[in-house]
Amino acid sequence: MKAVIFDTETTGLLLPSKAPLEKQPRIIELGVIVVEDGKLAGEHNWLIYPECEISAEITKITGITNEDLQGKPLFRQLLAETEEVFGGSDIGIAHNAPFDVGMLTNELKRCGRTGFPWPTEIICTAQEYTPVMGKRPRLINLYEYVMGRPLAQTHRASDDAMAVFEVLQKDKFFDQLGV
Repeated sequence: MKAVIFDTETTGLLLPSKAPLEKQPRIIELGVIVVEDGKLAGEHNWLIYPECEISAEITKITGITNEDLQGKPLFRQLLAETEEVFGGSDIGIAHNAPFDVGMLTNELKRCGRTGFPWPTEIICTAQEYTPVMGKRPRLINLYEYVMGRPLAQTHRASDDAMAVFEVLQKDKFFDQLGV
């Protein structure tokens, strides 16, 4: 069994689905952790040029600047590589899966794509841990709850995906999934 844990950093928050695609935010960073047999099997991180300027607020949150994104590939230029990483995955995991799936879906629409090798099952760790924690946890809260120490929050895609991996590994989540 193969799982991918993924996270996106973006130019903003998703708008309602009826909003025009050109007004929807863009992905500026995609991080993917590949898990096979419960172990880290690969790590991928891409900075992505969003074809627009990012705000000072996004830079403050992520540390990613407009200069960092200059000369980086467009999402469509990374599509084949992204499909290869996601391909053959049985399970996709993201801390706020509806957001990250929505962001990827919008980028795929911009590429004119209707298909993508989505994993058979998508798991949202925020949703999975809501009953355990009594409310929908932020990643920093979930990390501290399971790991027993604070998360050095960087708001970077690979760091957040790795934090989810650490939580799931410590909580023996992969054993329960058969991954």
